[in-house]
Amino acid sequence: MDMYIVLAVTLFMMVMFVWHKVPFGVTTMTCCVVLAATGVVDLGAAFGGFANKIVVLIAPMLAISQVLTKTSLVGKISTLLDRIKGAHGLLLVVAFYAVGIIFAQFIPTTAAIAILIVFLNTLSKTGDITANRLLMPLLGVMVAWKFRTPIGLGATTFATLNAMYEGVITDSQFALTMLDPFFFAILPGICLTVYCVLCWKLMPKDGTLDQSALKKNNQADLLPENKQKIVYVVFVVVMLVMILNNWTGNLMYLAPAAGVLVLVYTGCLGVQETVKHMTADMIWMLAGVLVVADALGASGAGDLIGNGLLSVLGHIDNQFIIFLVFSVVTVLMTTFISNMATQTVLIPIAASVALAGGWDPRGLILIIGTCNYFAIAFPSGSGEAAVTFAAGGYNPVKILKFTLPYVLVAIVSCAVSAQFMYPLY
Repeated sequence: MDMYIVLAVTLFMMVMFVWHKVPFGVTTMTCCVVLAATGVVDLGAAFGGFANKIVVLIAPMLAISQVLTKTSLVGKISTLLDRIKGAHGLLLVVAFYAVGIIFAQFIPTTAAIAILIVFLNTLSKTGDITANRLLMPLLGVMVAWKFRTPIGLGATTFATLNAMYEGVITDSQFALTMLDPFFFAILPGICLTVYCVLCWKLMPKDGTLDQSALKKNNQADLLPENKQKIVYVVFVVVMLVMILNNWTGNLMYLAPAAGVLVLVYTGCLGVQETVKHMTADMIWMLAGVLVVADALGASGAGDLIGNGLLSVLGHIDNQFIIFLVFSVVTVLMTTFISNMATQTVLIPIAASVALAGGWDPRGLILIIGTCNYFAIAFPSGSGEAAVTFAAGGYNPVKILKFTLPYVLVAIVSCAVSAQFMYPLY
């Protein structure tokens, strides 16, 4: 009976993620309540996700990343763009892409796009390089590298992915390390960046970016210079402890929390804003997903799903085709529902299939964790895509000549990366 309850709860979670009528955290907490009320898991386990070391790691990192926006770092990068805004040719295109990649490591992509639109609008409306031509390719480059490098929130990507399938596959040899998402993303990242550098002219050049399509946000005042230095020092130390996790061990999970405490005691972070960022919807969602994933593994529901899919995929002898199938499914799903919902739904399923087949799951997990960001073909896939389509006034059909090849390059390059780095068997 427990297995069927878990399957029903998982189906409910998937439907609610697609519908997105309520925040994701509300959905996963509902799942936890149902699992506890029906006796599938005990009360402590139902809400034990909040004590998971992954949540302990990620929650304070959200606060640290946010406080970086109150330093002059963003302003200095913006000044650099201002200096080259009068330039022409490939240098200007590459400069915008480079700044976009840097922004994508520290600032939510939606906010970064909003900042860069201001500078894109300073471009000439008559030459080859226009704002409308560069905006969508800029988004394409940013999502190709989003949270891939082991700095900022990218340093927690491996932990987030591990959390979504460790309840299904408990063998530690199949857990991802901090650098796995980065190494995996090198090939697709390079391929997609080169594509955007060479093919931005496929975008229509007419039109002006509509800044009124962006939500108006009050820009926070910068911290005093002495406090900015404290933020930089805390950020660097936290990153070093995480990067050197082979030597620092469990301190990796405590470092962000310790960093936040230093920022609070020194007045760099207010208590209320700290609580706000550390209790964001992402944290509630992640804590709930951990419980559902554990229930999938413990109840046998994961095995049932895995064996069912394996009966279909098991007839395919070519593992590259299997990688392609998961790449295509991930990109299709993320085009119409959110990035996080896509990977939250697909990762436990992929892990169950890998467990049933005796496969190494890491290639499948990394495909899902990477392809779920490639939602640039329609505005429904992510907040940054919605802002980009709104600001550019793009018709999804008319820009397919750019977005469709982009998606194809993403699918194939991710499958190739998995084939060479993390083969199934």
